[in-house]
Amino acid sequence: MIKYPDYDKSILSVISSILKYYGYNNGHKSLEVLDEKLKNKYENIVLMLFDGMGVSTLKKHLKPTDFLMQHFADTISSVCPSTTACAIPTVESGKAPIEHSWLGWDMYFKEYDANITVFKNTYQDSNEQIQDCNVARKYIGYHNVFDRIKEITNGRVKTHDISKYSDTDESAYSCEEMLRRVVEISKDPSEDFIYTYVEEPDAVMHALGTDHEYVKENVKYINSLVCEISEMLKDSLIIVMADHGLIDTQTIYMEDYPKLQDMLERRPSIETRALNFFVKEEFKEIFKTEFNKVFEKDFLLLSKDEIYEKNLFGTGEKNPKIDEFVGDYIAFGIGDKAIEWNRDDFKMAARHAGLTKEEMEVPLIVIDTNEV
Repeated sequence: MIKYPDYDKSILSVISSILKYYGYNNGHKSLEVLDEKLKNKYENIVLMLFDGMGVSTLKKHLKPTDFLMQHFADTISSVCPSTTACAIPTVESGKAPIEHSWLGWDMYFKEYDANITVFKNTYQDSNEQIQDCNVARKYIGYHNVFDRIKEITNGRVKTHDISKYSDTDESAYSCEEMLRRVVEISKDPSEDFIYTYVEEPDAVMHALGTDHEYVKENVKYINSLVCEISEMLKDSLIIVMADHGLIDTQTIYMEDYPKLQDMLERRPSIETRALNFFVKEEFKEIFKTEFNKVFEKDFLLLSKDEIYEKNLFGTGEKNPKIDEFVGDYIAFGIGDKAIEWNRDDFKMAARHAGLTKEEMEVPLIVIDTNEV
């Protein structure tokens, strides 16, 4: 079953509600359930994002009586593609993917004539750092919500980005570091907006699959951690969500389909379940037919125009660079397959970025610490 993004009830809506709370309209619909909670005033607004902790994973590994499930407010939508490299810029910018244009882990930049891993600022499948600049920040940088909130509140509200991808010294690489930083910040009597990102349970599911016992232990640990923080913080609203969910996958390889490979101008990029194709001019009319002969049951192949017509990347002012990243087509996973270029590529047990319910549905969990 195909699950399209719903940007009116999504992770973008969550950040829209938070911006609205601080007095800024980003042009996107906020969430009524969150707006209702935010009618109250809090000393701290804490937005906690756990990578990959989709609704299906929570329901699989937690009981209804567990803390996170007791505070489960709603099921909301990820963005498209349903991947961290697209979702994090959505949260950090308050913009839809069509506006910020960060679509996936690897993206083709014509300025370098290469696929670049945007978060690492390296060439694809390489640890070779690009020395002259941070490519994504240079060509598709955005005004982040942390600065925006400080500006619209004239500095009254302090903002904190506690993430492994943070440009500040507040970065955290583990749940324990995140817990320590949040508690330290909450002791300050000022108003604070605190954003935290932790890469679990995504990392362990990529390695072991969504059903593994260690995943269950990981999710239960997150549940206890959020409970602990909620009991330690006063006068705070804690909002917990994920960037996407995951689905167990089987890997197939483009090198096994040389006829299709020969139709391409260059190696695809974005994600293994949201793969773009730059097609040679002489094959543009037949590529879709040939691709669907092989992959129609597992992938939804859409042209650039079809993607925009369906608003898969949301609405707003179209980023001038996005056409270069989309290519001629994108194949979105709708089954359990992932496409790697060749057998040398990294193997994973579970993945994301496709259009299934497991990947697209994420939780909205809301905790008023005054009521805990």
